[in-house]
Amino acid sequence: EYGNYITDITRTWPVSGHFTPPQKDIYNAILATQRTCISLCRASASNSLDKIHQIAEETLRDSLAGLGFDMSGNALETLFPHHLGHYIGLDVHDTPGQSRQAPLRAGQCVTVEPGLYIPDTDRWPAAFRGIGIRIEDSICVQEDHPLVLTTEAVKEVEDIEALRS
Repeated sequence: EYGNYITDITRTWPVSGHFTPPQKDIYNAILATQRTCISLCRASASNSLDKIHQIAEETLRDSLAGLGFDMSGNALETLFPHHLGHYIGLDVHDTPGQSRQAPLRAGQCVTVEPGLYIPDTDRWPAAFRGIGIRIEDSICVQEDHPLVLTTEAVKEVEDIEALRS
């Protein structure tokens, strides 16, 4: 909280201090998706949160298929069960009446928080079962580029592992 404004942030770090190869694969898929989505949080792009969410779904679906996941049926809804982001401001989930279908405007602040939560069931590749990862940042929409408000919280695999060592 700062100046009566509030937001949230999420980082997922491995308990052991080091990512296993499957954890790293999922983490990097989410991080790449998040970077793509953050780059679209600019007024000049005329994207809505819903449009950016659709792009996140497409990116995650492709990444997971590349890792051997069967993405048929409701697979993505199971693995990515929440929206990509929400508006922030005077409360963590500010302006609940603001449509996620409206184009983002300069000065609005939103979160971008892709995540994957893989159930421990036979439907999913064994090496990935039970992994849950989310990466969330707070973004201020500007005309031609996003301003990431949470840059000080590390999110690169190497940085996280260095901090945990």
